[in-house]
Amino acid sequence: MMKTFSKFSKFLGLFLILIGIPILLTSKSHNPELPLLSGLFVLFISNQTREDERSGAIRSSAALFALIIGYTIKLVISNLYQHQMIGFDLISINYFLILVFSLANIIRFSRLYIFMA
Repeated sequence: MMKTFSKFSKFLGLFLILIGIPILLTSKSHNPELPLLSGLFVLFISNQTREDERSGAIRSSAALFALIIGYTIKLVISNLYQHQMIGFDLISINYFLILVFSLANIIRFSRLYIFMA
């Protein structure tokens, strides 16, 4: 039962990400980023088939590194916007969370499957 739910949550997260990207880019609705944000969050909290201390530590350290990198990117973008070098600013919390969860998923899964393989 738990294995099935674990696989379902991964597929649900990937499905929401895949439909969330086109919705974010094409929709004129009030919150087009919510499917993408939800998918990134569900994918990040989904369990591995073999959940142990190592995978939990990788997940928490990925979240920490993603928060540090994401906030650094936010500060750089805000500084460039203030100096009128770019035409956009990262002011919405949802877009900041998309950045952080994207980085956290990339860091987590690259450490799990690429660097630790």
